[in-house]
Parts: sequence; C-alpha cells; structure tokens
Amino acid sequence: MHRKLVLAAVCALAGGTAMFGVRAAAAASGPHDEIAALKKEIAELKKSAYHPELGEQMLTLQVRHARLWFAGEAGNWLLAAFELQELKEAFDAVVEQNPDHATFQPQRLADVLPAMTKTPVTALRDAIDHGDKHEFEHAFDELSAACTACHRAAGNDFLVIQRPTTPLLDNLRVAPAAPAKAERPGSKD
Repeated sequence: MHRKLVLAAVCALAGGTAMFGVRAAAAASGPHDEIAALKKEIAELKKSAYHPELGEQMLTLQVRHARLWFAGEAGNWLLAAFELQELKEAFDAVVEQNPDHATFQPQRLADVLPAMTKTPVTALRDAIDHGDKHEFEHAFDELSAACTACHRAAGNDFLVIQRPTTPLLDNLRVAPAAPAKAERPGSKD
C-alpha cells in the first residue's frame, strides 16, 4: 500500500510539463503510441520509487511474525487473522521488490520464498479459522522453520527464527476485546 501511495505521489509530481508533453505528443499520434508512452513513464517511475532494502523488509516480517504469535497465544483470532494477512502482504512485497536478489543465485527469491512459506501460511490460516491454539502453535512453528530454512538456503545459517518470548513492541493489546454490552430497547442506562 505504501508503495502505491509513493508511486501515486511521484506520478502527480511527474505530471508537470515534461511528462505532459510526452503524453500529449503520444496522444496526438494515436492510442497505441499513448499506451506505449504511459507504459514507459510507469517503468521510469517504478525505477525512481523508494524501495526498502531487503533487511528492512525482514524487520517488518519479524514484527508481524511476533505480533501473530502473541495474538494466537491470547486467542485473539481476529487480530491473528489480521497479522497473518499483513505478514502475507509483507512476504509479497519482498518477492515483488527483490525477485532476483543476489543471495539466492542461481535461484530466484521470487521462487524460493513463496515455495517455502505457502504451506505454513495456509496451515496458519486454517488454525486461525478453527480457533485451535494447538493447531496454531504447530503451524506457527512450521512457519518459523520455513523462515529459518530460507535463511539457510541464502547462506545465513545464523538467522534462526523461533517463537518470540517477549513482545518487540508492547503497545498493542493482544487480548480479545470484551464484547460490547447490548443496550436493551427502552433502557436509560
């Protein structure tokens, strides 16, 4: 989402006279030329857009991974589902922004990471949907093992992922919210 906002802002700024001139000239020559010019413009904007480096993205994954754990341990399945989706989006961003990262050559990060995380992410989704703490813990450990295996494949054996023992950030309440009291019709409370 952040990337899309940055891209939109860059597009708005790039909409000045230089880009307008390119688009206007392409529009005057025909729709195919206009489409080609727009594709070229998008490609240039993507090159100039900010992309966090892989280590920064891994820190985001680490925070999401830990929050997922504490939400599941608290039995807050709504928060766990949210954190799992955020974790999945963070995995997708890593793949999108680093598909050919040099660490995995001759393999591609875009091939390695999804192959290693798809099964445990699906198992976590099922455990959350079932509200099953034991199933959740097992699936979480499988995801942690998959992350460690990915690090090992990248030659980073020292990066071992495990269950967190203390929250990295403790300002998110993980206990499920108490249900709101339903007001009875006609009551003055």
